[in-house]
Amino acid sequence: MTARDQLDRALLDLAADGRRPRCGEPASHHLWTSEKADERARAAALCAGCPVLQPCAHAAEQEHELFVWAGVDRGARPSKKTATKETR
Repeated sequence: MTARDQLDRALLDLAADGRRPRCGEPASHHLWTSEKADERARAAALCAGCPVLQPCAHAAEQEHELFVWAGVDRGARPSKKTATKETR
């Protein structure tokens, strides 16, 4: 079973109990994928105590995810302006 499969299973178990992780809350889920560092920092802090923190961390590591996973801000997509400068 892959790390992503383990995370999916943990999320399904949480949903079966009528719960969801904070990143799944409709009012704030956008923070985890924000282009703004301050919003991602807020999301990372909200991960504290999440019941799926470990499988989330393993999936993020295995799949080299960006944005906030398991309380870690892994950065946003490079902007086109930044990418252009780096390729010169």
